[in-house]
Amino acid sequence: MSTSPSAVVTAQVDAFNVRDLDGFCATYAPDAVVSRVTPEPIVGRDALRAFYASRFEDTALHCVIDASVTFGDRWLVARELVTTSNGTGETIATFEVRDGLITRASMVKG
Repeated sequence: MSTSPSAVVTAQVDAFNVRDLDGFCATYAPDAVVSRVTPEPIVGRDALRAFYASRFEDTALHCVIDASVTFGDRWLVARELVTTSNGTGETIATFEVRDGLITRASMVKG
Protein backbone atom coordinates (compact mmCIF):
# COMPACT_ATOMS: atom_id res chain seq x y z
CA MET A 1 0.00 0.00 0.00
CA SER A 2 1.15 3.52 -0.76
CA THR A 3 2.10 5.70 2.17
CA SER A 4 0.97 8.92 0.49
CA PRO A 5 -1.42 11.07 2.51
CA SER A 6 -4.19 10.37 0.00
CA ALA A 7 -3.76 6.59 0.17
CA VAL A 8 -3.60 6.54 3.97
CA VAL A 9 -6.64 8.78 4.41
CA THR A 10 -8.56 6.71 1.83
CA ALA A 11 -7.74 3.54 3.80
CA GLN A 12 -8.91 5.27 6.99
CA VAL A 13 -12.22 6.31 5.39
CA ASP A 14 -12.72 2.84 3.88
CA ALA A 15 -12.30 1.25 7.33
CA PHE A 16 -14.60 3.90 8.85
CA ASN A 17 -17.31 3.15 6.29
CA VAL A 18 -17.38 -0.59 7.03
CA ARG A 19 -17.00 0.13 10.75
CA ASP A 20 -13.75 -1.87 10.93
CA LEU A 21 -12.42 -0.56 14.24
CA ASP A 22 -9.12 -2.45 14.00
CA GLY A 23 -8.50 -1.32 10.44
CA PHE A 24 -9.47 2.25 11.27
CA CYS A 25 -7.14 2.43 14.28
CA ALA A 26 -4.32 0.81 12.27
CA THR A 27 -4.20 3.88 10.00
CA TYR A 28 -3.17 6.03 12.99
CA ALA A 29 0.23 6.19 14.68
CA PRO A 30 0.29 4.71 18.20
CA ASP A 31 0.65 8.23 19.64
CA ALA A 32 -1.59 10.06 17.15
CA VAL A 33 -3.44 13.16 18.29
CA VAL A 34 -6.95 13.88 17.00
CA SER A 35 -8.35 17.27 17.92
CA ARG A 36 -11.69 19.05 17.69
CA VAL A 37 -13.73 15.83 17.75
CA THR A 38 -14.17 16.04 21.51
CA PRO A 39 -13.53 18.96 23.89
CA GLU A 40 -10.08 17.53 24.69
CA PRO A 41 -7.74 15.96 22.10
CA ILE A 42 -7.94 12.20 21.65
CA VAL A 43 -4.39 10.93 22.15
CA GLY A 44 -3.22 7.49 21.04
CA ARG A 45 -4.79 4.44 19.43
CA ASP A 46 -6.32 3.15 22.67
CA ALA A 47 -8.19 6.41 23.17
CA LEU A 48 -9.27 6.41 19.50
CA ARG A 49 -10.54 2.84 19.88
CA ALA A 50 -12.49 3.75 23.02
CA PHE A 51 -14.07 6.82 21.40
CA TYR A 52 -14.97 5.24 18.05
CA ALA A 53 -16.18 1.85 19.36
CA SER A 54 -19.61 3.24 20.25
CA ARG A 55 -19.79 5.41 17.11
CA PHE A 56 -19.18 2.37 14.93
CA GLU A 57 -22.37 0.81 16.32
CA ASP A 58 -24.36 3.32 14.23
CA THR A 59 -25.33 1.38 11.09
CA ALA A 60 -25.97 4.66 9.21
CA LEU A 61 -22.35 5.78 9.71
CA HIS A 62 -20.71 6.73 6.42
CA CYS A 63 -18.14 9.25 5.20
CA VAL A 64 -17.58 10.63 1.72
CA ILE A 65 -14.64 12.86 0.85
CA ASP A 66 -15.94 15.06 -1.93
CA ALA A 67 -12.88 17.30 -2.20
CA SER A 68 -9.30 17.12 -0.98
CA VAL A 69 -5.97 18.82 -1.45
CA THR A 70 -2.58 17.33 -0.66
CA PHE A 71 0.24 19.58 0.48
CA GLY A 72 3.72 18.12 0.09
CA ASP A 73 4.25 14.54 1.17
CA ARG A 74 2.63 14.89 4.63
CA TRP A 75 -0.59 16.89 4.60
CA LEU A 76 -4.10 16.35 3.28
CA VAL A 77 -7.08 18.65 3.81
CA ALA A 78 -10.47 17.17 2.99
CA ARG A 79 -14.10 18.19 2.89
CA GLU A 80 -16.03 15.24 4.31
CA LEU A 81 -19.74 14.57 4.34
CA VAL A 82 -20.35 12.40 7.39
CA THR A 83 -23.68 10.63 7.79
CA THR A 84 -24.97 9.23 11.08
CA SER A 85 -28.42 8.20 12.20
CA ASN A 86 -28.92 11.90 13.06
CA GLY A 87 -28.32 13.08 9.48
CA THR A 88 -25.45 14.32 7.33
CA GLY A 89 -23.00 17.05 8.24
CA GLU A 90 -19.96 18.66 6.70
CA THR A 91 -16.52 18.35 8.25
CA ILE A 92 -13.25 19.93 7.16
CA ALA A 93 -10.51 17.50 8.14
CA THR A 94 -6.76 18.07 8.20
CA PHE A 95 -4.46 15.04 8.33
CA GLU A 96 -0.72 14.82 8.84
CA VAL A 97 0.72 11.53 7.57
CA ARG A 98 4.22 10.30 8.36
CA ASP A 99 5.67 6.90 7.52
CA GLY A 100 2.27 5.71 6.27
CA LEU A 101 0.33 6.57 9.44
CA ILE A 102 -1.83 9.49 10.49
CA THR A 103 0.04 11.31 13.24
CA ARG A 104 -2.29 14.28 13.66
CA ALA A 105 -5.83 15.04 12.58
CA SER A 106 -8.14 17.94 13.24
CA MET A 107 -11.85 18.05 12.43
CA VAL A 108 -13.91 21.21 12.08
CA LYS A 109 -17.68 20.74 11.81
CA GLY A 110 -19.38 22.83 9.15
